[in-house]
Amino acid sequence: MKIMRVLRVREKKHQIRSRSRSIWTVFAYGLALSISTQMLYSQLALYLKYELGTGESRIALMDGFVEFTSYLVRICSGILSDYLRNRKMLMILGCSILCLTKPIFAMTSSAMQVLWVEIVERLANGVQACPRDALIADLESKKRLATAFGLFKSIKTIGTLLGATISTAILYFSNYKILFWCAGIPALAAIWILLNINDESPSAHHANPFQKRCLKSLDKRFWTILLLAGICELSHFGESLLTIRASAIVPQQMAGITTAFMGLGPALFAYPLGSMADKYGKPQILTVCLWLSILSYLFMLNTNSATVLFACILVLCGQQASLQSIFLSLIAECVDERLRATAIGLFYGLIGVSYMIASSICGRLWESHGHEYAFYYAIAACFLGLAAIKSFRKTLDERKTTSPT
Repeated sequence: MKIMRVLRVREKKHQIRSRSRSIWTVFAYGLALSISTQMLYSQLALYLKYELGTGESRIALMDGFVEFTSYLVRICSGILSDYLRNRKMLMILGCSILCLTKPIFAMTSSAMQVLWVEIVERLANGVQACPRDALIADLESKKRLATAFGLFKSIKTIGTLLGATISTAILYFSNYKILFWCAGIPALAAIWILLNINDESPSAHHANPFQKRCLKSLDKRFWTILLLAGICELSHFGESLLTIRASAIVPQQMAGITTAFMGLGPALFAYPLGSMADKYGKPQILTVCLWLSILSYLFMLNTNSATVLFACILVLCGQQASLQSIFLSLIAECVDERLRATAIGLFYGLIGVSYMIASSICGRLWESHGHEYAFYYAIAACFLGLAAIKSFRKTLDERKTTSPT
């Protein structure tokens, strides 16, 4: 009996080490893919505006639409991931398409061509996103989900910082076409890392995830959390507009560095705020995030200082990333683990709708009335989110464990 206990303890320790290695490999994959993505998107808005002559309203609408398509496809990829019980296969498919689309941007010569390539690129990103997040939830314990998602967001957005910095350096010495070709290199590295990920999670099995007892986990609490996430996302200010705002204060060639601060914010805030959410309560930290966002918008309203603007962008993007990480952890812990990817897909679908609405409103207000009115809208949306969190505080505070596998 003693020998059996020792063997069980050793086996458990081996499983913990294996899961730990797997989750860090997922983090490395996210880092490489983020570098590739931000090398492209840190300069794409400037390419559209100054090279192709596209207006702010159209850029914001394009930004919102392509993100919406990315989030919408995550519903399908989440359902498929749960049904097939194979996270890695969909991640490889999505990442491969992402790698192939980067050089195609170098061949575009109109805003419409850019839009079509963006749609394909964002669809591919959506295919790999839900299985990736579900795999993280599979590999981490329920008590540390917000911490895990926050840490992943921090590591992933370090890639944003690196990608934006690399793209600025390439653009300084070369042009947009060369930059878009180079953006495919980190995506190749992401595929190589992905091949080394062990996707055997504790919840992997061949049972039908859509049986009645699993579907019951998509209950009132789940839909309430989903609704709250959609309301809070209405305050999400489009990243393209922040880059254009920066171009009015700093030289155009340097405005792309804005995305470095967009990446640095989540890298600094997402992990500590996720850890605090696990320790002190998720509703409290969600409220803190929204108040910090309001303060950032207020300071950005009329500033002509690049230092103040970049500091506010850093804080704002840190809070927006933390909000999504905390809501992801709430979703992952309140549904049956066999429906995690499906639930995460529904979350991303609603987030995509909210983001498209917010980007469209901000772009139209910016172009027709000036940047001030776009910021007024974002502040009002933050207050709406605060009111919604207060109204459904009891629902958020509920403790519910997922069904055993």
